[in-house]
Amino acid sequence: MAESGADIVSIHLPGDRGQAVLEDAVRAVGRKVAAFECDIGNSTDLRATFHSIWESEIVPDILLNCAGLNSRGAIEEMTDEKIDLIFSVNLKGSYVAAQEFGMRLIKLGRPGKIINIGSFTSFIAMTNVSAYAATKGGVVQITKAFSNEWAQHGIQVNSICPGYIKTPLAQELINKYPEMEEYIINRTPAGRWGDPADLRGTVLFLSSAASDFVTGQSIAVDGGMMYR
Repeated sequence: MAESGADIVSIHLPGDRGQAVLEDAVRAVGRKVAAFECDIGNSTDLRATFHSIWESEIVPDILLNCAGLNSRGAIEEMTDEKIDLIFSVNLKGSYVAAQEFGMRLIKLGRPGKIINIGSFTSFIAMTNVSAYAATKGGVVQITKAFSNEWAQHGIQVNSICPGYIKTPLAQELINKYPEMEEYIINRTPAGRWGDPADLRGTVLFLSSAASDFVTGQSIAVDGGMMYR
């Protein structure tokens, strides 16, 4: 998004090791970045963070709603602590962030774009990811519900549902379950993992005027995995 001319507002965990990398990358292409620390899973803090953004007189046009985490395990192994954490970040965090962002734009009479990040598990539950799949299914329903109410305000709400993308979170999965590397490659018709760069085109489409009549949609970026 920065490479295409956007200045960036980043909401990140306190002490996030990836934040400096993000800021350097944004500035390297000549764009500005404003950073705000917040635990997305704490809705009180998240609302306060958006208030701080508004107080700083920043009015973003696009929300990329991409905070998320997972804790793999059989259903009987999922404790209240694990369930609450996954739901608070992936589902409630996504809802509250979209709500705060959209309400501000509506108050100002401005159009905007919300891009939620779901997962191919929004549609295919797999195994050992029951809580994660539940939240990502919910993200798709949030996308539809928000799009119904906010299209009249010129706010388009869509979601991207990635397959397996080589991120630090995915690398932790491979480190713990080495057999997943071959399984994912064999399961994906494209014959490889996704790269974060594979999401660029879809993000830019949903961020731009090219998608002004597209809302409530969930686009899978998964190398064909969903239909194998």
